[in-house]
Amino acid sequence: MGWGLWAFGTLLAAAAAWALSAACLRGGSTLERWMATLLFGAASILTCVQGLGLLGQLTRPQLFLAGLVLHGALLAFAVRRAGVGTLRAVLLADVGAPWRLLRDIHQRRELAAWALLPATWALLVSGIIAWSFPSWAWDVVWYHTPKTNYAVQTGAVTWVDTSIWYINGYPEATELLSVWNVLLPRDTRLDDIAQLPFALLGAFAVAALCRRAGASLALAASLGAMWVALPAVALQLHTTHADVAGGSLFITAFYFLTERGWSPRARVLTLLALGLYAGTKVTGLLHLLLLSPVVLVRLLLALWSEPGARWRGLGWAALGVVLLVWLGAPTYVENVARTGNPLWPARMRVLGEELTGPIAAEQIAGPPAFFGAPGAFLKMVDNWTTHEGLYWPDVRERAFGWLFPYLLLPALLWVSLSAAFSRERRFLLWLPLLAGLSVVVPAAWWGRFTLGLPAAALVAFAALHRQLRTPYAQAPLSALAAFLAVASYAKASVGYQVLPTVGTPAVPRVSDDDRLRAKMNWLWPADAARLRESELRPGDVVAYDSATSFLGEYWTRDLRNRVEYVDYEDNGPEYLRRLRALRPRWVSVRGGSRAEALLLAREGAFEKVFACRVSDAVVYRVLRSDW
Repeated sequence: MGWGLWAFGTLLAAAAAWALSAACLRGGSTLERWMATLLFGAASILTCVQGLGLLGQLTRPQLFLAGLVLHGALLAFAVRRAGVGTLRAVLLADVGAPWRLLRDIHQRRELAAWALLPATWALLVSGIIAWSFPSWAWDVVWYHTPKTNYAVQTGAVTWVDTSIWYINGYPEATELLSVWNVLLPRDTRLDDIAQLPFALLGAFAVAALCRRAGASLALAASLGAMWVALPAVALQLHTTHADVAGGSLFITAFYFLTERGWSPRARVLTLLALGLYAGTKVTGLLHLLLLSPVVLVRLLLALWSEPGARWRGLGWAALGVVLLVWLGAPTYVENVARTGNPLWPARMRVLGEELTGPIAAEQIAGPPAFFGAPGAFLKMVDNWTTHEGLYWPDVRERAFGWLFPYLLLPALLWVSLSAAFSRERRFLLWLPLLAGLSVVVPAAWWGRFTLGLPAAALVAFAALHRQLRTPYAQAPLSALAAFLAVASYAKASVGYQVLPTVGTPAVPRVSDDDRLRAKMNWLWPADAARLRESELRPGDVVAYDSATSFLGEYWTRDLRNRVEYVDYEDNGPEYLRRLRALRPRWVSVRGGSRAEALLLAREGAFEKVFACRVSDAVVYRVLRSDW
C-alpha cells in the first residue's frame, strides 16, 4: 500500500505543478513552464511536509491527506483558470518538445548534442544507485539522512537531542523532500533521489539562459546537459548533499531575476526560487542578502513603469515575499530563537556582531572563509586545473572536469570583457555578476559549492558561439565542447564507487550490499547491518552517545525503530536512569569509556554485538530488562 500512496501522491503533485505552470505561464516558453513546474512541485511538497512537521503532525496518513487536498486544490484552480482545452493544447506541445529537440539537432547537425548522452546516463545511473544501495556517502550517512529519519521518527520538524551539530540548525529543504519519498512508502529506498529533479531544473535554467543569449534549441539543450554532466553535479545526484539543489535554484532565480521588464510572474518565480534556495543551503541566505538590492531596484523600476497596475504588481510581489519567507525562513528563525545565531552552529563575526556557536566557522569551511587565507583564490583555481581529482560524491578537485578550465573559463572571460561593446550588453553584463556571486561562498575551493560559475560560463559559450556566425567555426567549437564534456564525465565516473558491486556476485552469498560495506569502511559491517534488519522490531530503541559519527546507520530500512541520544555526563546513576527510561534494545557507547564500564558491570545484562568502524562506538545488545 505504501508504494501505491507514494506513486499516486507524487503523480498528483506533478500534475498539479505542471497544470499550475501551464495556467500561469501560458505566454512563456516550454523551458519556463518546466522550470516553474519543478519549482511549484518542490514548494508544494515542502509545504505539506514542513507544515505538518512544524505542527508535530507529520504522519503517513496526514501527509497523504495534506498532499491530496493541496495538490487537488492546485489542480482544480489551474483547470478553472486555463480551461481543459487550453491545458490539453499545452500538454500536447510539451509532450512534443523532445521530438522537436531531436529534429533540431538533426537538422543543424549540432555536435554539442553528444553531451546529452552522459547527462541522461547520469540521471539513470543515479536512480539505480539510490534504489539499489543504502545511503553511503560520507556526509549523507553522517547527518543528511538522520535529518530525514528524525523527522519521520518524531513526526516533527524541530531540533532533536543529539551530539551531531549539523543535524540541528542547517537548512533542510532537500532532506524534507526526502521525507515525502520515505514516509509515504515507509521505505528508505528512495531517500537519495531528492536531487534528481533539481538536476533537470539546473539544466533547464542553463538552457533557458542560453536561449536568451541567442543559442539555437539544439545548442541550448546541449549546454544544459553539459551542466548535468559536470563531475560536481553528476556524481552527487544519488545523494542528499544538497549542492545540486542549491545551485540549480540559484541559477533559476537568476534567470527570472534578469528577465527584461521583470513581469509579475517572473517576480514571483524569482522570490520562490530564492526562498527554496535559502531553505536548502545557508549560502542561499547569503546570496539572497547580496541580491536583495537588485531585487528591490528592479521591483521599484517595474512598478514605476506600470502606473495603472501598481496595486496588482504589489500584490504579486507580496505573494512572492510570502513564499520566500515560508519556504526559506523557518530554520533561521528557530536558530535565532534558540541560540541568537541564525547561522548555527558556526561561531563567527558578522557586521560587527559576534555570533555564538559550538564550533568555529573554519571547522566548516576549512581555511578562513571568503578567501580570508593567503593564496585562497589561487587554491580555488588550482582545484579547477589539478591534473588528477579525488572523485567522490562531494568532488572538490577538478570538479568541472576539463570542460570548464580549458574552454568555458576563457569564453566567460572573453564575453565578460567584451560585453560592454556588444549589442546584447544588457544581458551579457549579468554573466560576470552570476559568476562572481557563485564564488562568494565560505569555501569556494570546493567546486560543488559554486555550481553557478560553470552555468555562467556555459551561457558565455553560447554567446561566443553565436558571435562566430559561420558554421565552419561553430562546428569545431561545438565538437570541442562535446569532447571535453564527455571525456570529463568518463574520467570522473570512477567516483560512482559502487557501480563495480552491481550485478551477479562473483562470490556466492556475497551480496551487492556486502561488497558496498566492505568498500565504505565508515558503514556498519555487513553482518551488523543484517542483524539490525532482522532483530530490531517496531518501536525498539537504539540509544547512542557522542562517540557516534555516522548516525544514519542506526535506523532500519523501513525506519521501524527509534534512535535516541543518551550521553554520559560524569553521573553514572543519572546516565543509567535515562537509559532505563528508554528501555533500549541496543545501546551504542564509546569503547573504553566510563559508560561502557557501567554497562559491563551489570553482569549478564549486556552483550557486545560489534564495534563500529572509523568511530569509537561499540554496540551492545540488552539481554534482560531488570538491569
